[in-house]
Amino acid sequence: MKYIFFTIFAKPNDFKMLKALNIKPNSVLVFILLVLLLSTVMATYFGVDVVSMTVKLVAVSILLTFYYCQLNTMANVFLTIFLVFFVSDALDVFSFSEFTLKISKSLTILAYLFLIFVLLGKLKRVKFEGLVTVYLVLVLVLNSYFLYELYGVAKDNFVDKTNMVLYICHGVTLIAMTYFAFAVYLSRESAQSITFLLMVFCFVFADVLGYICNLYVYYWVFEAFEGALHTSGLFLFYKYVYDHYMNKNGYKRIHISEYFIPTTQRLKNIRVYL
Repeated sequence: MKYIFFTIFAKPNDFKMLKALNIKPNSVLVFILLVLLLSTVMATYFGVDVVSMTVKLVAVSILLTFYYCQLNTMANVFLTIFLVFFVSDALDVFSFSEFTLKISKSLTILAYLFLIFVLLGKLKRVKFEGLVTVYLVLVLVLNSYFLYELYGVAKDNFVDKTNMVLYICHGVTLIAMTYFAFAVYLSRESAQSITFLLMVFCFVFADVLGYICNLYVYYWVFEAFEGALHTSGLFLFYKYVYDHYMNKNGYKRIHISEYFIPTTQRLKNIRVYL
C-alpha cells in the first residue's frame, strides 16, 4: 500500500532518485485523502449527511490551498476546472430546488468539457494505428452500449425532459472523455497519461454510481463509493496539474517541513518561565 501511494504522489521524473534516497512521498496529502475518504464512507454508513456533504465541498478548497503553498502559478484552464467543480459541488450540497440541481449537473458537464479540451491538446501528436485503433474502437463501443443499457433501465425515472437531456449530454461527455484519455494513454503510456486516465475512471464510475442511486436503486455502499471516487478524482487531477508544472519548469518539490520555523535541540531545551 505504501508503494502504491508513492507511485501516485511522487514526481514521475524523480521516481528512481526518490527511491534511491529513501525520501518519503507527500505524506500530508496522502493523510488528508485518507481522512476524507474514511469520513465519506463512515458518514454515509451512519447517515450523517452533513459530514459527507462537507467533505465533498471542502475537497477543492484543500487542494487549491495545498497547491498554492508549493507553486504560485496555474494555467487558467486548470484553475477554471477546479472552480467549476467547486461551484458544482456547492450547488449540489446547498440544493434549494430542482433548478439548482440542474445547474450543478450542467457545471459538472462543463468541467468535463474543459478536461476534454486539455486532452485535445495532447491528441495532436497521437498516431492511431495498429492495436491502438482496435482498443479505441472497443472502448467506444463498450461505453456506448453500457450507457444505452443504463438509459433503458432508468429512462422512466426522469422527472422531465430537461433532466433527460442533461443525462444524455452527461453520458456523451463521459464517453468522449474516456475515449480521448485512452487514446492519449495508449499512444504514450507516460506517468501523466496514467494519472489522467485514473482520474477519468474515478469521475466516470462516481457518476454512474450516482445515477444508479438516484434513478434505479439506492444502496449506501454505492453512495459511499460515489463520494470516495469523486474525491479521489479531484486529488488525481491535483497531481496531474502539479506534475505538469514540475516537469515543465523543473521546479523543486517543497518539503512540508519548510512551512514551519526551524529549531534546534538547544532551543528546545531552554525553559521559559511565565
